[in-house]
Amino acid sequence: MAQGPANEGRGTIKRDVVLFTASLTLVGLVAVSVAGHANVLFLAIVSAAGIATLSIRGLFPQRSFFSHTFTNLVAVYAAIFAFFIEELFADISPTAAGIGFCLPIIAFLSGCWLRRTEIRAVIDHPDMRGGEALYGALAWLLPVFLVGGAVFLLSWLSEAIVNTNLVFLLAMSAIGLIVLGVSRSVAIFLVDAGLLFEEFFQRMSRLAIPAFAFLTFYALLVILFASVFSIVSQFPAGDHFRVGSTTRALSFSEAIHFSIVTISTVGYGDIVPASNIARVLASVEVICGVLLLLFGVSELLEYTREHRRDRADKEGGLQ
Repeated sequence: MAQGPANEGRGTIKRDVVLFTASLTLVGLVAVSVAGHANVLFLAIVSAAGIATLSIRGLFPQRSFFSHTFTNLVAVYAAIFAFFIEELFADISPTAAGIGFCLPIIAFLSGCWLRRTEIRAVIDHPDMRGGEALYGALAWLLPVFLVGGAVFLLSWLSEAIVNTNLVFLLAMSAIGLIVLGVSRSVAIFLVDAGLLFEEFFQRMSRLAIPAFAFLTFYALLVILFASVFSIVSQFPAGDHFRVGSTTRALSFSEAIHFSIVTISTVGYGDIVPASNIARVLASVEVICGVLLLLFGVSELLEYTREHRRDRADKEGGLQ
């Protein structure tokens, strides 16, 4: 009897570790893209995400989804921050950029500490909000955008004065003060986003088996046509495929690539069918791909409807 809760606890810890690792990996990829290399800004983004996530988990240990959602939000914030930097503060130092990035996060952590009782009440009783309540939770974005708009306007009037470390840090400090004041609203937004993520992943997990079946058949179709393309390209009579500016036989990896871009109707144009038989085969694969997509989506929807009916029948039987 005691093994059940213990196994469940270990499963929860494992799930939390996987989610934290995945979220921090996303932040790391964004950090590399934003910073370009391992400088102060890169370290600030990764360190702020990791330390803040662990701090939030320590403040609110009952609901792990809150900290995971925050980590993903840091990745979004880093992407917006990169646009802010590139457009207005291209000449600031990486050190100033790193400090400025951390200021709103520090402000949010401070707000969570000061309002931990109110925020804990929201987290302990999560409820999806809609309509006016959801708009109210997002109202904190308005003053943040106003600060950004004011900086844009000042930059248009005098870019040389605005594009400095001092103005940048002042702008980020103003945003940090706003986040500090509306930390409870930010927390409500994170709770709503976390509930949406959990609902989405639960639904995705129920579709794992039919989705795997669909992808397996899709991959087999890609390999089948790739094999045919590779064989046809080696026929001595005629030039069947043009790669770049030359016509030649396809290697199997090239045939796989051409099969994928054909069945997905992307058509990069790096490999082009140059004979009638190659064009016919490519057209047949496109038709098969479209039919498979329609059939696959239809089956996934039918599987979802059946699952909902079964769940409704079980709930009705329990009542």
